[in-house]
Amino acid sequence: MEAYVYVQVAAGKLGDVLAALSSRQGVRRAVGVIGEWDVLVHADGPDLSTIATSIVAEIHATPGVVRTMTAPVVPPDRIGITGFGGPTPPPIIPDACYVHIQAAAGAAAGIAERLADMADVAGVAVLGGRWDLLTCVAQPWEIASGVILDQLHQIPGVVATSTLVSLDYREPEEDRDQFSAWS
Repeated sequence: MEAYVYVQVAAGKLGDVLAALSSRQGVRRAVGVIGEWDVLVHADGPDLSTIATSIVAEIHATPGVVRTMTAPVVPPDRIGITGFGGPTPPPIIPDACYVHIQAAAGAAAGIAERLADMADVAGVAVLGGRWDLLTCVAQPWEIASGVILDQLHQIPGVVATSTLVSLDYREPEEDRDQFSAWS
């Protein structure tokens, strides 16, 4: 079972939260993002109950985490997608765009199959929660924005989208004075 966890982080704590999440049980991968949330986490476990327990015990207990929202991945066979296990869930990587899609009633399976066939899409998952699908366009924003507007928005049944842009986040270097290089 898999889920995507959206994390809001206290100001100035992004680096600390990302470092802490990398060693948390149930966290497959975490990346800083620009958008409505600060961190996107790919979580897994044997079942949703285990994932939920990990989120409460591990992620909520992380200093700097303010709030979370969890969207479980719906198994592809639950919506009629069969063959080769269905679409591959979106990887969590830096310099990519994560597009949430609201689908018209009954359109999620068709959109997922169409997205899975697109060259610019690195993965797609049908979600439970606020958005119906999550897909990854594994390109920087400057390129991905064109893919989102020209290709994803043109898929029949797509009602609305919302995008998170992942970062290759590194802690800023501390300012050094002219004498610190001597030590």
